Amino acid sequence: MERQERPILDVRGLSHVYSKGTPFEQKALDHVSLQVMQGEFIAIIGHTGSGKSTLIQHLNGLLKPTGGQVFFHGQDMFAKSANLRNIRFQIGLVFQYPEYQLFEETVEQDIAYGPMNMGLEHDEITRRVQDALEAVGLPQDISDKSPFELSGGQKRRVALAGVIAMQPEILILDEPTAGLDPAGREEMFDLIRDLHEKRGTTVILVTHSMEDAARVASRLVVMKHGKIFMTGTPAEVFSRAEELEQSGLTVPQVTKIMLELQKRGLPVKANCFTIEQAMVQLLACRIGGKRC
Repeated sequence: MERQERPILDVRGLSHVYSKGTPFEQKALDHVSLQVMQGEFIAIIGHTGSGKSTLIQHLNGLLKPTGGQVFFHGQDMFAKSANLRNIRFQIGLVFQYPEYQLFEETVEQDIAYGPMNMGLEHDEITRRVQDALEAVGLPQDISDKSPFELSGGQKRRVALAGVIAMQPEILILDEPTAGLDPAGREEMFDLIRDLHEKRGTTVILVTHSMEDAARVASRLVVMKHGKIFMTGTPAEVFSRAEELEQSGLTVPQVTKIMLELQKRGLPVKANCFTIEQAMVQLLACRIGGKRC
C-alpha cells in the first residue's frame, strides 16, 4: 500500500465568531476545512468579509478557533502541549502594508529582530540578515541605513526580509502588492515566485485579484461568506467562470473575453486566464478554419 504524504497544514472544521455572546456577534468562518501540502503555492481569494484574513490569522496562531482545529506537521497548534511561539517562527505571516510595522533604527536591526527572538547566535543572525537581503534583492550596504529613509518598495522588501530571516517553512502574504504601481507589483510577484521555486517555501497568498492569483499560484481557494466556495487549479476554477460571476466574484478579463467569444459560437475554451493561453486558443481557432 502506497504511503500518503501528510499535509504540512491541516485545517479541520475551523469556525470563528467575533464578539460571541454580544449583540455584535459575527460568524467569520464557518466549518472551513483545508489541507496544504509541503511546497505548494496556494492563493486564497474572496471579497472583503469573505473570511480570508480571519483564516490566515488562525494559520499563524494569532487567533484561536471558536471551533475546529489547525494541525501543523500533524500537531494541533492550539493544544496545551503545543509550543505556539516556536510554531509562529515556522509560519511567517506578512500583513498588508508591512512597511508600517518597521520600527528599528537600522535595516539590519529590523531584519535581525526575529532571529534574535529565536535565540540564535550572533554569527548566525548576521548570516541570516545577509541572506534575507539577498533574497529580496536589496544590496548589503543598505544594512546601516534607517528603514524610514527608504522608498516604499524598499521598505516592503525589508519587512519581507525580516520574515524570511526566520527561515519559515510556510510564508503567508496578505495582499503583498497592495498600493504598489504596476512595476512594483511585477517585482514583488517575481520575488515571491523565486522564494517558492528556489527555496521550496510553501506560500499562501491572500488576494482579491483573480488575475494575480492565476499568474502565480498552482491552486486557488475561493472563499465566500466564511466558507470555501470552490478550490482547484486555476484552470479548474476558471472553467466555472459563469458560476463565479453569478456569485459576484470577478474573473480575469481574458476569461471574460473568451467566454464572450464562446457565446458567439467560436470553438474556444473559456478557462483561459493569461494572454498567452488565449493566443493559443485563438490561433487554434484560426487554423481550424473559424474567423476569430
